[in-house]
Amino acid sequence: MADLGKDQWLNRYLKGLRLADHVYSDLSVRWGEFIEPSTDPRPVPADGTLRLAVIASLPVGFLMLKTLLAVSRRSPEAFHIVCVLTDDPLNPDAKVSAKKRIWHHFEEDERRQIEAETVKLALSAGIPVFTGDIKDDWFRSTLAELKPDSVLCCGFGQLIDKPFLQLANLGVINMHPSDLANGFGAGPAPFEDSRTRDAQSTCWTVHFMNEAIDDGQILGSSPPINIRQADGSFPHDPIAYYSKVTDGLDHLAFHTVNALVDWHESGQTEPMKSIDFDRLFSRTIKQRMLEPIRDFPVYLFPDPDLFAARSS
Repeated sequence: MADLGKDQWLNRYLKGLRLADHVYSDLSVRWGEFIEPSTDPRPVPADGTLRLAVIASLPVGFLMLKTLLAVSRRSPEAFHIVCVLTDDPLNPDAKVSAKKRIWHHFEEDERRQIEAETVKLALSAGIPVFTGDIKDDWFRSTLAELKPDSVLCCGFGQLIDKPFLQLANLGVINMHPSDLANGFGAGPAPFEDSRTRDAQSTCWTVHFMNEAIDDGQILGSSPPINIRQADGSFPHDPIAYYSKVTDGLDHLAFHTVNALVDWHESGQTEPMKSIDFDRLFSRTIKQRMLEPIRDFPVYLFPDPDLFAARSS
């Protein structure tokens, strides 16, 4: 059973901001909770509108979610986000703990901030949030009632299983910060993989998720991202590395959701085949992605450059 007391810090934070109306779980859920927003109900989307569930964790997931929300505000008729799912790295019952994956590079206070701000971002937009075990039948039933056509994921720590994959007929699409097309960086440690290979650059891979880790059909890859410092050396700080690979991620999310909307509006009922990101990215954005890592403050909550996204 999920112990909601283990999330008291988050619930107190949300209550203070008056963002959470109801917080509940089920006897079967091993960890986490389902949080309903206190904001005024969003307009009901028109029949046939693309319905998205969004899985977002870590700063990269925060940036993807913020990009999708900004795009949705500009074109609310294009798609509707039905739910946001995120990691709960501070709950001791969670399988995605602070000792695993990219989370271990962050201090406890930073992990707390990242989870809280991701939940806040979704609830402030009127979107319910789930922080628990996605393999639970109760949660699957809850998500199925929201009728997602597709799921977009970035930075999530749980392995997706077959019943979850079957909830969306247009597939579960993941954004992973390594070059999967060339066999590099699958799994939870892209930084360590790049360092071991002494890589000069990396890229984002957009692929369909299956029951294996980072193994599904590839939709496309971003232009290359320079991961070297100005003097040509490989960065020692993994957080600086992961901050650098956010270059272009907002544009990747922008073009992915636009392609998905177009695919859905054309009446397709099966997953997309490919996206040509190299064609879609502007020369300006490609040049920025090739700039070296600079000495600058590392932001846990990056903002999308939507003006550049619109001009791509």
